Amino acid sequence: MEPNKKEPVDAIKVIKSLIDVIQASFSTAWKAVLLLGGLILVAYCYFESIVPEGLSLGDAFFLASAAFSFTCIALIGVGFGAFSTLWALKLLVVANNFRLKRRGEPPAASLHRAVDSGSMVFMSFLVALPLAYLLVFVRDQSPDARMHATFMFFAAVGAITAIIVLIVPSKVQQRDIRLTVVFLAVAISGALVATRPAPLNLSMVNLGVRSAPGQDVIFSDAEHTQLAAIATASGVKVQFCKLPTTDKWGTRDARAVWHGVGGSSYIRLFDETNGSRDVLVRANRADVEVIRGDRTGFDCPPKVAASPDGKSS
Repeated sequence: MEPNKKEPVDAIKVIKSLIDVIQASFSTAWKAVLLLGGLILVAYCYFESIVPEGLSLGDAFFLASAAFSFTCIALIGVGFGAFSTLWALKLLVVANNFRLKRRGEPPAASLHRAVDSGSMVFMSFLVALPLAYLLVFVRDQSPDARMHATFMFFAAVGAITAIIVLIVPSKVQQRDIRLTVVFLAVAISGALVATRPAPLNLSMVNLGVRSAPGQDVIFSDAEHTQLAAIATASGVKVQFCKLPTTDKWGTRDARAVWHGVGGSSYIRLFDETNGSRDVLVRANRADVEVIRGDRTGFDCPPKVAASPDGKSS
């Protein structure tokens, strides 16, 4: 009786199986990206109190871009915060092990071997210096940017993540993944409530949906009349400036919180004397324009008198 021989591998079947796996992976990943993008869109609209109009099936690319932008900002921010605390974790581990050594006990923990080197710790200290400067001395220049709170959030979550991931106990023990995930979720939720960061705003600024602080928002003459009337009725003082040789008006006391996607735009008008006071207005997308880039601003006079036709700034 002849010994069993291995059947020859069918290369075509292997390639087809591989293609099926790749297609299924891409299909799952695409659905996950759209789901995350939809959640980000819903969260942003909820916090801004807006209802987008005129979204189409083609806006799936926008949802994917929102998910990608938000994920990149979160990963970079948390990674930056975790790396900046590496030197502090090294000091903590060394001090704790030294205390145990004096008591005649073995070391309790060490840093992960991937980052446990003098050069990495020194680079971490250098990275922590500008972050400490931003947290201590820099304050927000606009009411909605909240960069200081965002830096605090990334620093806190990064430090918590570094403690969980980079500190390795000397005794090998099985870590409860579910307990770790729950602890991390609670810690992130607490940091969100305590700092109130603005990663959603940063993501929408990157996508061009939201105007950045300092950018000029331009309105048509008809839209300016409506916005000026709403600002006056709401008691919000906004300074509009007439663009020379045009019939358009501009201001830096406004933020386009939703523009370029859908059929309508949403404008938030900030009080120039008290940035915490604002009013949200829906505007015609065609009558709103955001001027992006450097040195594109225009100078507003200190006071603009009423024009002959009754319009004022």
